[in-house]
Amino acid sequence: MSDNATVLIVDDDPDLLQTYELVVGAAGYRVLTAPDSVQAEAIAKAEQPDLILMDVVMEEVDAGLVFAERFAATYPMILLSSIADASVKVFDIHELPVKAILQKPIEPQALRNAIRTAIEA
Repeated sequence: MSDNATVLIVDDDPDLLQTYELVVGAAGYRVLTAPDSVQAEAIAKAEQPDLILMDVVMEEVDAGLVFAERFAATYPMILLSSIADASVKVFDIHELPVKAILQKPIEPQALRNAIRTAIEA
C-alpha cells in the first residue's frame, strides 16, 4: 500500500458508504466520502485523491460512468456496481477509462486488493 494514499469513496447508499469507509480505512488509507457525483467532483478537485471508488448507479442510472468519462484521465477510478456483470457485457471494459469494474457486494479483501493494485499501477 502507498503510505498516506487517499481514496475518495462515492455511493448513494449510506450503509455501503460507511462499510466501504471502514474497510478501506482499516487498510491504512486516508478516506474521503461523498453521497453523489456532484459532491465527489468538488471533493476530488479540492483533495486530489489517489483513487476514486465510485458506484455506477446513483442520482442518475449512469452517474458513475459519466463521471468516469469526465475525470478518469485525472483520477484513477474503480467502479462498483450491482450490475457489473451486465455493465461489462454492455460496455467494453477496455474502452472505459477505469482501472476496474467490480461486482457488488464485494468481499473486503478483494476490495482492498483492487484498491492496492489500482494505486500501485
